[in-house]
Amino acid sequence: MKRTAICLAIAMLVVFLSTAVWAQSRGPAADQLVEDFYGKRTDAVPQVTYNYLVDLVSNAYGSGYGSVFVLTNYSSLTRNHIQGFVVPRGGYPGDELEVDIWLNPYEVQYINLSNLGLGNENGWAFLSSIIQDFGCGVLLFCTTGSNPGMTWIQPWYWVQP
Repeated sequence: MKRTAICLAIAMLVVFLSTAVWAQSRGPAADQLVEDFYGKRTDAVPQVTYNYLVDLVSNAYGSGYGSVFVLTNYSSLTRNHIQGFVVPRGGYPGDELEVDIWLNPYEVQYINLSNLGLGNENGWAFLSSIIQDFGCGVLLFCTTGSNPGMTWIQPWYWVQP
């Protein structure tokens, strides 16, 4: 009986030690675990960026024109950080106005270009987010008696992997 117990114990020890040899190497398995963890957190992997380019924004209030950005957060759970800039027509490097806006879940914000500091001029804008997708559009309006009205400008949109 003692011999059977000793043989069984030795067999179990051999099986226990051999499974580590036959199993996947611990190095690659650990690397895969870390990669999966960072992949879920979007750290240390290429960032997906959601971009909008508006080729015409106006704040030419001298002639009755103005623009309002309409930004929408599509997520019901996560805040979205939207960054970018508005460049006045004929602007030089350093003349751009920075846009740095946080949107709460399902929030819609209307941003008048006067509040961003765009003077009595036209320009273009670039807005981007690395957190998640968002909605963007521009209401371009005119308040003069000869040309009153409003139109919706749909910006160019692309996702950069």
